[in-house]
Amino acid sequence: MTATKRGTYMPLDDIRNKLIPQLTEARVTKITVTGGEPFMHPDLIEIIGAFRAAGMSVGVCTNGTMCSDEQIAALVELDAHMNVSLDGFAEESHSIFRGLPGCFAETIDTIKRFAAAGILQGLLCTPNSLAEDEEYRKLVEFARDQGATYVLMNPLGNMGRGQSKRAQGRLRTPDEQMREIARMTAPFEADGMEMVNIRFPNEDKPLGGCEAGNIVYVFTDGAMAICPYLVFAARTTASKHPDSDFIVGNVWEHGDVADRLDAYGKFSDRWDLGGNATCGACAMSSSCGKGCPAAVVASGERIGAVDTELCPVVPKQTRVLPLIGVS
Repeated sequence: MTATKRGTYMPLDDIRNKLIPQLTEARVTKITVTGGEPFMHPDLIEIIGAFRAAGMSVGVCTNGTMCSDEQIAALVELDAHMNVSLDGFAEESHSIFRGLPGCFAETIDTIKRFAAAGILQGLLCTPNSLAEDEEYRKLVEFARDQGATYVLMNPLGNMGRGQSKRAQGRLRTPDEQMREIARMTAPFEADGMEMVNIRFPNEDKPLGGCEAGNIVYVFTDGAMAICPYLVFAARTTASKHPDSDFIVGNVWEHGDVADRLDAYGKFSDRWDLGGNATCGACAMSSSCGKGCPAAVVASGERIGAVDTELCPVVPKQTRVLPLIGVS
């Protein structure tokens, strides 16, 4: 779910009286508060407290700015866990990429304070052309030393979220550099660090499956999506799908979103993933999850087409830019 987005806030009373009861009915047990920047919300701690009182575990995805020591103490009491965006390991990369001059030092300090308080969970990274390759090794080393359990890396993508498409093309990390980042950070897994590499270049492996419907998303306007990336992809000019294909209802307007989620059913039952000649004839089809349907939608195809950006069977020249954008 999202608690804040570009200066628009979910009201605390609505979260308590409308959102939480519906999520409880929908059997939701884990919440991730994202945005925008959650710490911009004036009632963030109270919101987390309301979710915890409802018996839900809570994680927060933050850029690591605007967080006071008093808030950290409250987060410890609430047993929340923190995930921090860190997109380079220097002022010249992270702060410029984020568009927040000077934020690198503040983010590093916040990560250390979260770690000291015992609430740091992971670091979230969008590799970009502003950072040197060695920065990513230092970033993962720093995460390990601070006790983070994982580093998740999302390549910059073409869905129109975060930067403009022109900026995305300029800042996107080339495939060969992504391979080098994966190579130099892989040894940290021997230290117990989980490396979660999202949509890195793939030459020979079957693709993963889709979690749409298992991890739902609530926008600040109340729309409940079975996957935010499918909605973002559907809103690009290339899309052949309306965003309504992936929105089940609105928590502010409908009192039955749990029933609507149940009625939507399993994503793989509703949509014919891999319903194309290439997948049908592929020897890896039985072990392949058919990749990301949002990437298919963003590329201008209907769900069921090949995820060409990562499919190892499709010729390289047909691939499109990666999907994942900046949070």
